[in-house]
This record gives sequence, structure tokens and C-alpha cells, in this order.
Amino acid sequence: MKIRNKIDNSRRKTPWDDNASLTATQKFIKIKYEENYCFKHPNLLLTKEFELLNSIKIDECRRCGTKSIRKKGFSRNNVQRYYCNECERHFEPTTNTIFEEHKISITEWIEFLLDLFNYGSTSLVSKVNKNCINTSRYWLTKTFLVLKDYQQSILLKGTVYVDEFYYKVIQSKIITKDGKQLRGLSKKQFCIGLGYDKENIIAILEGVGKPSENKTKLAFIDYIKTNSKLIHDEEKSHKVLIDELNLTDESYNSNDLKKLDDKNNPLQPINHICDLLRKFLNSHSGFDRDNLQDYLNLFCFMHNGYKSNLERIDKLLNIVLNKKVRLKYREMFKKRDND
Repeated sequence: MKIRNKIDNSRRKTPWDDNASLTATQKFIKIKYEENYCFKHPNLLLTKEFELLNSIKIDECRRCGTKSIRKKGFSRNNVQRYYCNECERHFEPTTNTIFEEHKISITEWIEFLLDLFNYGSTSLVSKVNKNCINTSRYWLTKTFLVLKDYQQSILLKGTVYVDEFYYKVIQSKIITKDGKQLRGLSKKQFCIGLGYDKENIIAILEGVGKPSENKTKLAFIDYIKTNSKLIHDEEKSHKVLIDELNLTDESYNSNDLKKLDDKNNPLQPINHICDLLRKFLNSHSGFDRDNLQDYLNLFCFMHNGYKSNLERIDKLLNIVLNKKVRLKYREMFKKRDND
């Protein structure tokens, strides 16, 4: 994720921090604001997250993978520490996860996810949770890392709907040096392959411009079970899927469907997914398009398998605590500092 060079102001500050002479209303507002800030940023010990972390079964070193480990005391936050006899290093249940050496509680991360799953933008989530904008960007990037290969395990089957969804390129990328816009769909919009079997969604970035047989094959071939039934428009590139996966199919002319009500439109299931994706991406409209596939992975996770956001958080939290992937704050923002 590219990071904008933006001042990272703390949400804890008030206009009266250095003023000893406050009016009654200023004093009241300052006290209540600070109380609310402390409520949203609890001490790690007070959250008792150590009870969760200490419940994780640890049977190998989080650093080298050897089984020769033993318990060795607790951290200052009451988290069980371990010692590896092989690599001779200490570790905790969060070592080599995105929670390694975290200072902000998992409780706050849960609140961040609840807002994110409700289509909140990074900026809005930052304000609601009284976190600096870079903290929200950091959490979002770590979420992307955890979900990097999420779609690889999805296989659509039965009746499968597919369509192409187009999303705009950043305006500055389609303006030529003489101030004119580049012409044609191939330069102005990203093509995203969407698939849906009424249980799971896949969303794969195909590149810019219109689909081709090669793009369609690369996007869908590993995500649709053979002998399924394909419901689609009359996009010619879909033929490669029908042939290679031995699919039966029903195709419809999009122009003929425009006059139909949603309830009578055979492509409404996939049209609905397109509408949801547009709403989700528009809630992050200024995002770096280099991260588009990461947003698509997140979108699919948000809409697959669970009806409740709390169930989604439960699933994601279990993935996080068992997946070796980490990103330090300084590493993420090093590029910005160098720029």
C-alpha cells in the first residue's frame, strides 16, 4: 500500500491542552472527550486479552517451528511466554503474527473491523475510533496481508453466475500531458471478473480494458467446479470456461434485460453483487488502485459464509492468530519517510 505524505495528528489532542485557564464549558468538554478517548483505548491488561492469547495451544516454536519448547514466565501484560531450546529465543502466542508487539488492544482492532465491514472508509473509521489516520491505514494493510490468499480456497459450484465489473482508474492516470483524457475503455477502467453461486463470491482483477479469452480463463478457471451450470450475459470470452470446464450454460443479452424488473431478471443475483462491490469500492474511492485486488479479497471475505459481522470477526481473528505474517509499523511507513 502506498502511503500519502500526510501529518499524522493524534486524536487525543484538544485545543486546550496547554491552556490552564479554561471556561466551565471548555473544561467540561475536555474532560468528557478525554474520558471517551480512554474508553476507546483501554490498557492491554484491562481488556484481559491475555486470557484469549493464553488459551491458544502452542506446540511448536513460533520462530523456527521446532517442537522443543517450554513455558517460561509471563509478559508484563500477563501473556504466557515460551522458550525454544533449538533457536534459543523467547516467543509469545502473537510472535510472527500481525499482533506481534502490538500496543493497541485487540479490542480496538475488533471495533475497527466492525466499522470496516459496514463499509466505513479508512478516514471515517479513524475518526469514529479516535485513532490517527496512519493507525487505520496500518491495520487495513495488515488485514490485507492476512487475506492475501483468501480466495484460493473458494470453488464455485452448482449454478454459477459470472459477469465483468468495471471500475474507474484514478483521474490523474487517464489525463495526457496536454490535459486531454485518454480515449477508450482500455485505458479508463479496470475489469474485474465476478463469480457467484449464491453462497460464495470471487472477485479477480483482470487488468484494464475489455475481457479476453486469456484474461477470463486466468480469472475464473481455478474457481469454478467442472460440470457446473453457467449463467451469464453473451460475453464471448466466457466460451473458454464452458469448453474447458465442461459447463452447461444459459446466456442472456444484456440489452434485452434492461427493461425487466429485478425480480424477473435472470442475471439479478450477479447484478446485486456488482452493486454491492460498487458501493464498497466507492466508500474507499480515493484508494491506491495498486491495492485493488486486496480490496477485492476483503470484499469477498465480508460477504462469504457468514450473516453476522461478529461471526466474520471470529473467523478472521482465528486466521490471524494462526497465520505467520507480520508487518511492523516502521517498515510500512519507511517509504513515506524516505520520500
